[in-house]
Formats: sequence, C-alpha cells, structure tokens
Amino acid sequence: MNISTFQSNLDFIKSLYFHEEWKDENCRDEILEAIEEANEKILDAFGKSMHWLYKHKPSVGAVEKVVKKFPSVLSHKEKNQEGDDDEEVFLPIQKAACYFVNDHDCSVPEYVPVLANAGMKHDIGEEEARGGLLTQDPTDFDGWNTLQLLCYEQYEPSDASRLAAVKELRKSGLLQKKDIQEYNLLYTSPYHGRQCVFDYLLDWDPDALINSRYKNKPLIHAAIETEDFKGLSILLETGFKYHPDKGGLLFVEDDDETSALDFLFEEKNEDDVLGILHNILSPSKDYPILHHIFTKAPQHKDLFAKKFPWAGQLRDHDGRSLHQALLAAGPKVVNEYGLLFTMFNDNQIREKDPVTTLFPFAAMAVGEDADLDNCFYLLRRHPSVMDRRSRANSTAVRRRRKKRKVSK
Repeated sequence: MNISTFQSNLDFIKSLYFHEEWKDENCRDEILEAIEEANEKILDAFGKSMHWLYKHKPSVGAVEKVVKKFPSVLSHKEKNQEGDDDEEVFLPIQKAACYFVNDHDCSVPEYVPVLANAGMKHDIGEEEARGGLLTQDPTDFDGWNTLQLLCYEQYEPSDASRLAAVKELRKSGLLQKKDIQEYNLLYTSPYHGRQCVFDYLLDWDPDALINSRYKNKPLIHAAIETEDFKGLSILLETGFKYHPDKGGLLFVEDDDETSALDFLFEEKNEDDVLGILHNILSPSKDYPILHHIFTKAPQHKDLFAKKFPWAGQLRDHDGRSLHQALLAAGPKVVNEYGLLFTMFNDNQIREKDPVTTLFPFAAMAVGEDADLDNCFYLLRRHPSVMDRRSRANSTAVRRRRKKRKVSK
C-alpha cells in the first residue's frame, strides 16, 4: 500500500464515523489502536532516520520540517554503529556533530543548529543541556560534549560545514563567548592541526589562548603533553600573533609556576623546541624574541642568542632596544648580565627610554632595588646627559616665563 492509498482510507474512515454512518464502536476502537500503532512506527522510523542523515542527506529545511512535526525524534537514541553490541546510545545531534565509521568522517554538522534550536524548545538532553549541545558523548573518556565534538577538526571535508554550524550557533545565541574557555574549545579545535573553527573562535576571544585550561592545565601545557607537533606549532604561532607583548604563550605558567617554555624543554627534545620556534619566527625576522628570553628566562639566553642572533638588533612593541628592555626589567634582571654595562656604547648611554623617557643612569637610580654603583658608572661615562637635562629644563623655564610676559 502506498501513502496516498493509506491517506485515502483514513479520510474515508474519518468521514464515515463523523457522519455516524458507521456505528460499530469495536471496529472504531480497533482502527484507532491500529492508527496509534502505525503512528508509533512512523515516529520510530523518523527517529532512526535522524541518526543516518549522512546517508540520505536531506535538505536542512526538510530536517527542520520533520523535527517540527515530530519533535520526539530529537530524543530518539541509537547505538553508535549498526551491529554494535555496546550499551552506549546517542542522540541525533551527537551523531550529526561528530561521527566516524572506520576512521571516515560521517558527521553532518550542517544539521546541528536546526537540531539544537529545536532541542532547546523541547528540553532535549539533561537539564540545561542547551538542546543537546552540552550532552556528553558516552564513549568519550575525556567527557567531551556535543559542542566540543562539533569543534573537533580532524578531516578536511567537514571543516567548512563545521565552521558554518559554529557561526550559526553563535548567531542564534546557542554558542556564547564564555563557552570558548569554559569548554576548552580552542583545545578541541586545533588538536590535529586543522584550524578553520580554531581561527574563528580565536578572533572572537584572543584571551582564551592564555586563560583556557584543559584538565587543570593551561592550554599550551596541555598541548605540549601531546604528540601533536603540528597542533602545538599552531598554538605557539597564534600566541605570538595575538599576544606579542607577552612573548606569546611561552611564559604562561601552570599551577606549579612552570612556564610553557621550561615545560617545553622538559617534555620535548631541545632541538625540536628550537626548530619549531625557528620555523615560526625566522621567516619574518621581526619578532624580538631575545627581549623576552633575556628578561623572563635568562637561563636560556645562550641557546636563543645562538639560534636567533638577528633578534638582538630589533626593538620591542614599546620601541625599546634589547639594552633598554633589560634596564626596564629592573636590577634583578640586570644583575644576571655582568658585562651589560661594559657593552653600552656612547649612543646607548645617551638614548632615553621610549616609555619612561629616562636616561639609562636614571633608570638604575629609581625604585627599591636601585643600583647606584652602575648609575654613577654610566654618569661618569657620559656626564653630558646631565647637562642636556639641565639645558632642556632651562629652556622650558625660559619659554614659560616668556609666555607669561606675553599674556600680561
């Protein structure tokens, strides 16, 4: 029997009983029972079909129509694979977000926004599951939820559709900025070196690079522990791009106050670490890596000076030379470099710090840890800096006096 014939029969029965032309109640009850059974089978059929969207690939509009007409299909649960004896069951939205068969990506992320929006209306998933987006994958030992799995980029064919789905979820308010850090979305998205979603989320919340934590560790420390050098390289490169003034992610510390740089040397081969950084920084040769190493990790200064000799001539984001950056870091850092002052040339002694506008001698004379010995050493080298300051002050005073006379 085809659908049109079945529909015709239903219309006939409805008309017959509506006009009371047929009054057999037992017949009516049996028909209603059959219709109810048929309806349950229809719901079950659509529910199963929602788990195999990747096979028949309906339009997004068609999926929207089905979930609107039969909202119960949103909570229809199926085992992960046909013939799978495991007990874990999945919602349609979970399979749409991330589903692999024999290492082949069978996910269909383009349907996730429709399923999530409909799921919100019908309270799909546990309490506050956001339409199933925050429902955990029963087979994932890390406890990743649907949203995290949606951002999981492993195979190229689904990258564009994943990004489109993420954008649509943000537009509808189902993806919020706080989710990026709360659910470690920057960790899940670049894990295998793919970065469409990663770049989009990073543009939205650059601070998540530093503030995100995965298993109670900063994002960069968690990435260092993996064997994924490509994903690690992506994190380091984007760190220099979005946080150049902080030395990228190299000096983010974990709960034990171990910097990412020190952790890198603990976990990885020294040549591999320097090789990754060299590949990131050397092509452009405009990042002042030595400024950061010399002031924040002087124990590694010899390694980096040898690997990045060109960086010693650069100026940092504040316009400081390497010598000025060391002075600005304070006497504790300066004391790490016993030959620093002997290496100052005349121009460097006479050059003001672009931020504080202090001459080097003055920089050594301020603060609780002032180093007066080196302050006087620099003055003896070039006492003219005091004359220049005096002349400048005298000129300023004369100008103010002249201005007052004119105003009178």
